[in-house]
Amino acid sequence: MNVPATREDLMIVNMGPHHPSMHGVLRLIVTLDGEDVIDCEPILGYLHRGMEKIAENRTIIQYLPYVTRWDYLATMFTEAITVNAPEQLGNIQVPKRASYIRVIMLELSRIASHLLWLGPFMADIGAQTPFFYIFRERELVYDLFEAATGMRMMHNYFRIGGVAADLPYGWIDKCLDFCDYFLTGVSEYQKLITRNPIFLERVEGVGIIGVEEAINWGLSGPMLRASGIQWDLRKVDRYECYDEFDWEVQWQKEGDSLSRYLVRIGEMVESIKIIQQALEGIPGGPYENLEIRCFDRVRNPELNDFDYRFISKKPSPTFELSKQELYVRVEAPKGELGVFLIGDQNVFPWRWKIRPPGFINLQILPQLKLIGEMIIDTPEVQDINSFSRLEYLKEVYGMIWVLVPIFTPVLGITIGVLAIVWLEREISAGIQQRIGPEYAGPLGILQALADGTKLLFKENLLPSRGDTRLFSIGPSIAVISILLSYLIIPFGSNLVLSDLNIGVFLWIAISSIAPIGLLMSGYGSNNKYSFLGGLRAAAQSISYEIPLTLCVLSISLRAILEAQSKYGFWGWNLWRQPIGFIVFIISSLAECERLPFDLPEAEEELVAGYQTEYSGIKFGLFYVASYLNLLVSSLFVTVLYLGGWDLSIPYIFVPEFFEINKAGEVFGTTIGIFITLAKTYLFLFIPITTRWTLPRLRMDQLLNLGWKFLLPISLDIHDMFPMVTGFMNYGQQTVRAARYIGQSFMITLSHANRLPVTIQYPYEKLITSERFRGRIHFEFDKCIACEVCVRVCPIDLPVVDWKLETDIRKKQLLNYSIDFGICIFCGNCVEYCPTNCLSMTEEYELSTYDRHELNYNQISLGRLPMSLIDDYTIRTILNSPQITSE
Repeated sequence: MNVPATREDLMIVNMGPHHPSMHGVLRLIVTLDGEDVIDCEPILGYLHRGMEKIAENRTIIQYLPYVTRWDYLATMFTEAITVNAPEQLGNIQVPKRASYIRVIMLELSRIASHLLWLGPFMADIGAQTPFFYIFRERELVYDLFEAATGMRMMHNYFRIGGVAADLPYGWIDKCLDFCDYFLTGVSEYQKLITRNPIFLERVEGVGIIGVEEAINWGLSGPMLRASGIQWDLRKVDRYECYDEFDWEVQWQKEGDSLSRYLVRIGEMVESIKIIQQALEGIPGGPYENLEIRCFDRVRNPELNDFDYRFISKKPSPTFELSKQELYVRVEAPKGELGVFLIGDQNVFPWRWKIRPPGFINLQILPQLKLIGEMIIDTPEVQDINSFSRLEYLKEVYGMIWVLVPIFTPVLGITIGVLAIVWLEREISAGIQQRIGPEYAGPLGILQALADGTKLLFKENLLPSRGDTRLFSIGPSIAVISILLSYLIIPFGSNLVLSDLNIGVFLWIAISSIAPIGLLMSGYGSNNKYSFLGGLRAAAQSISYEIPLTLCVLSISLRAILEAQSKYGFWGWNLWRQPIGFIVFIISSLAECERLPFDLPEAEEELVAGYQTEYSGIKFGLFYVASYLNLLVSSLFVTVLYLGGWDLSIPYIFVPEFFEINKAGEVFGTTIGIFITLAKTYLFLFIPITTRWTLPRLRMDQLLNLGWKFLLPISLDIHDMFPMVTGFMNYGQQTVRAARYIGQSFMITLSHANRLPVTIQYPYEKLITSERFRGRIHFEFDKCIACEVCVRVCPIDLPVVDWKLETDIRKKQLLNYSIDFGICIFCGNCVEYCPTNCLSMTEEYELSTYDRHELNYNQISLGRLPMSLIDDYTIRTILNSPQITSE
C-alpha cells in the first residue's frame, strides 16, 4: 500500500470478503482521508477450488460438469473453452450446425452475464429497481437454456466436436421472440439509466483507465474496449463462425465507468443482432461429430468391452490428448478467457492452466484513478383498599380518560407508520414487477406488524467497549424529537394538538435534535464506521434545513391554511409557489434520508452507518423514526402547499356540499382529518416512487445540491422574478435533468400496470422443460453392467455390483445405486448409457427427503416418475378457490 508517510489521520476501511458486494470472493483494504480514497489494495484468492488440478485428474467428459463453476454467470463460455482446447489439439472439425448453436448459446450467456453486472452495478449506486428488471430478462434467457440443455445454470451442453443435443422443436421461434422483446427492454434501460443526471454525475469521469495503462496491465474485454482499443477476440481469432455475421465491436475512448457501462449495453444489442442472424441462417445437418473415436492402437472389440459400447452411440470418453501444447482463448463477457493445455498421449491432460479475465482485470485496482474519488464510489399498579368500589371505578375511569389523549395520537401514528410500510412494499412490488407481501393477512397488511413484533423479541446487543448510556439514549432521542413534531400539525379546523404560532420553525428546531441522537449513537458504539455515519447524517441534515426553512411563507400554520382556503382549490400554495414546492419536497426527502438522499443509510454497502452495532428494539426505533419523519414531512407538505383539510373544488365548496357547518363540529373534524390524511398518503406516492426510481447521490454531490442549488433559489422564494432568474441560471442543464428524471419516472410507473414476473413455490413445479434433469430413472432389465456410467461420472458416483457368468461370457447385474446427496445431475450417465437404461425425470424435490434416504438402490430408481396431479402440493393449488373460480 502506498500510503503517504506524512499523514497520521488516515482511516483504513476493510471491505469484504464477507460483504454484500463482495460475497466472499474479494477483499479491499481502502485507506481514506475523510471521504477521499488515498489507497486501495485488493486481496484475491478467496475463491480457489483447485479446478486446474481437478482437470488434470479427469477426462474431458468427466471434467465438463465442473467448468460451469468457474464463472456461474457465463457458464457457456467455460464449457466452450474446455472443448475448444482438445478440439484444436486433435484438429477436430465441428459441424456447421453445431457451430451456429454454439454461437447462439454463447451470446445468450453474454447477455445473461452483462445483465447480472448491470443490476448490482446500479444497486451499488442506489438504483434498486433495475436490479429487479434485469432478472426479468435473465430468467427468460435461462428458460431458453433449460429448454435446450435441461438445466438453467449448470448446463453441461458443449461436447468435443459439437453439442450434446440438437435444439428442441419450437426453440428457434421462442428465441426470436425473446430477441424482439429484449430490444425493448434495453430501450427501457437506456431511458431509465443512461441519461439520468444523477447516474451521469456518479459514473462520468470516475475510475479512468488510459490506453497505455490498459495495455500494460493486460486488461481485456469491456475494460479494454472502454479505454479506446478495438480488440475483440471474436474479430481477431475468428473462432466458431463469428466472421459470417454482421456485427460491430463496441468501444469507447473515455475509459471511465460510464464508458464501461456503455460498452456492455452496446454489446448486449450486438449479441441480439448475432443471435437473430444465426437463428435465421442456421443450417441443417448433424449437431455433433460422431467420428471422434481417437484410439491410437488397434483393439479387438469384444462383447461387453468398454470401447465397444460406444460404437454408433457417442464419441468415446476415452478421448486421448496428443502430445502437444497450445493456448486457446475466447471472448468471455468479462474479457479474455484462456486455457493453456499440454497433452501427453493420455486421457488426462498433463497440464491445464486457466487464464481467468476477472483475476487479471482486478490487478489494476490499486493503480486505478479511483485515488481521490469518494469512498461511496467504491455501500406499575398498586391496589388501594381505602376507597369504596364506586370511588375505585371512578378513579380508574379518570385515569383511563387522562391516558386517552396520550395514547390516541400514539396509536394513530403507529397505524400510520404501518400503513406507510405496507404501502411502500406494495408500490415497490408493482414498480419492480414482483409479488409483494400477500400471506400475512389480507393483501399482506399484517406483514409490517409481524416484522415490528419480530424486532421486539430479538436480542438486544450492547458493544463491550462503547458508552452504553449514549448508545441506549441515541435511538430514543431520534424518535422523541420526531414525535414532538406532530404537536403543531393542524389535522382539522378544530383539531390542533398545540396551536403554536412558531409553526414550521418549531418543527425545524425539533427535528434538528435528531442528528444529535445519531452522533451519540455512532460515538457510543466506539466504532469509526458508525461515527462517520453519524457525522454524514448531521452534515446532510444541516445542509437541507436552511432551504426547507426558507420555503415557508408564514410562521403560523393556521394562517397558512386560512390563506389557502379563501380561494378554494386555486388558492393552494402549490400554484402560487411551484418552485418552492419542488424545493420543499427535495429538502424534506433529504431530511428524511430517503433516496436519492439516503447516504447515511446507504453505508450499509460498507457497514450500516450509525446503525452498525444496533439490534432488536433499538434498531427498530431507528427504523420507525425514518418512517415517522417521512409521515410528518408529508403532513407538512399537505398543510403548507396542498390546502390541508380544505378540499374546495372551483365553484363547489366541500363544507357547503356536506353541510359541515350545520352538522356540528364532530362531523366536520372527522371530514377534515380524513381529507388531510388522504392528501398525505396520496403525496407519499411521490417519495416512495422516487426511492425506487432514482440512484443515490454521492456525499459531495448531495452537499453541492443543498448549498449551491437549493439555497440560492430558496433565498428568493418570495420574489418570483429573481427566483426564476436564479433557477434558469443553470440553463439547459436543469431542464435536461428534469426531463430525464421525469422520463425515468414514466418508465418505472409504466411497470406498475404489468403482471408480476416472479413466481412463488410451488407454482414453479407446474412447468418444466422436456429435457429437465431431475431424479434418475433406472430400468434394471436393460442394464448390462458395462459401467460406462461410472467412467463418465465426474465423481464416480454410481455403484454397480455384478458377477461374471463364465458360461455365456456375460455380466449379470446384482445391485445398482446412486447417492443423490452428492449427484450434481450433469446427465453424463444418461447420455452415454449404451442401452438407454437410465433416463432423467422431472422430479427434483430430493431435498425433502431425509439424508439416509438419498442413497437410491435399483428399487427406488425403478420407481416411475410421479404425476404432477398426484403431487399433494399441486393438488392443493389446483383445488384452491382462486384457480377453480377462473
